[in-house]
Amino acid sequence: MNSVRALFAKFCRFIGFQTASLVEGIATGLCSFAAFFSLFLLDGWWKILGFIGFFLLAYGMASLLDRFKREE
Repeated sequence: MNSVRALFAKFCRFIGFQTASLVEGIATGLCSFAAFFSLFLLDGWWKILGFIGFFLLAYGMASLLDRFKREE
């Protein structure tokens, strides 16, 4: 019975790790596209601010999810 609990705990950790990696990839990809498209869709200083803002948002989300996965 103890081995079943250990196997279940290991499986849950694996699913959690894979889910965090999936969310990190999707969030980083969306922010990257938003940063790229802000250079074409916005005018003036908003181009630079939009690009930098989305770039920093993607970096912050990736950093936060890496800490959640205990990777540093």
